[in-house]
Amino acid sequence: MRQVIDIREGGNVAEGTAQAVEVLRSGQPVVLPCEAGYHLSASIGSPESTAVVNALAAESGRAAVLQGYERQQLLPDSRILPPVADRLSRRCWPGPVVLDLPVEAFSEATWSHKLLSTIDGLDSIHIRVPAMDVLPTISAELQEPLWTLPLPREALDDTGRLDQFNVALVLDAGAPRFDSGASVVRVRGDEWNISEDGVVGHSTITRLASRVVIFVCTGNTCRSPMAEALFRKLLTERLQCSDEELVERGFLVASAGVAAMGGVPISSEAAESLRLQGIEFSSHVSQPLTDELAVLADDMFTMTRGHRDSILQFCPEVADRVHLLAGDDADISDPIGGSQDIYADCCRTIATCLADRLDQIIS
Repeated sequence: MRQVIDIREGGNVAEGTAQAVEVLRSGQPVVLPCEAGYHLSASIGSPESTAVVNALAAESGRAAVLQGYERQQLLPDSRILPPVADRLSRRCWPGPVVLDLPVEAFSEATWSHKLLSTIDGLDSIHIRVPAMDVLPTISAELQEPLWTLPLPREALDDTGRLDQFNVALVLDAGAPRFDSGASVVRVRGDEWNISEDGVVGHSTITRLASRVVIFVCTGNTCRSPMAEALFRKLLTERLQCSDEELVERGFLVASAGVAAMGGVPISSEAAESLRLQGIEFSSHVSQPLTDELAVLADDMFTMTRGHRDSILQFCPEVADRVHLLAGDDADISDPIGGSQDIYADCCRTIATCLADRLDQIIS
């Protein structure tokens, strides 16, 4: 007999998740909620249940989704991914975005043989880490991801259909937070498109898929804003687009300071040095480099070794994405307190370093 456990408003969550783990381990599918809807879910350790999910997916014309409790579980080595897929997985998860990736990206170096055996015959794999705790909690307890198939909310009231699915348990969390469901983003190489519309729209995905380049100094009022402004100019010239079109062309450019106060304007000398280069950047205001911002970045270019060391002290996991701006690993000295000529010299040095780095950054 099928059991329905109401977990709305936090009630019975512990009981529901414990029961779901038990049922999944027994080899039966369950219906689980997440922020973007309900999912018929099966343990990868149960070939019979995963076969049911995949058969129903084929029947409905929708892809089954492999859902896990954290990014590391689904993508233990993100180097296998195209850069745009790596960015989206870092920035969209946990959340209502499904990545549609080519099956050839995965091998026994990435996943266990048990998991790989469940994708026989598939051309692509849909994967996601949900934001709502129930499904990730269950996946974490099982220590394996779940094969799932999105179901409409009304399917919970179709007892005949649930009987057909052999569902032993339903966790009812009421109406999902996002009625429009998860967005499905198909990634092939450097190209992506939204193959199924959902709560996250095209403009947001465009920003999240962009290569984020951040220039870092101390207070974000002299060197790093000059670097940001100069790089924007180089990039627009290379891509033959306006500054406003950089996001559509796949780039987000910013600057920050490891000891910056927020909201401080660019120094007058730095702004004047940029004007001499034909750039108006007086509207810039400083921002601190937070760990959240550091994790989002694809490339961080620091003015000195000390800046790089400061970043790695609070965010060591980004070590492979932090570089000194000068190609010879030399420090670019702080012009603060110096004359306008000293600022202009610093600006020219930064411009030379950026020109040397441009091909590497946009590759």
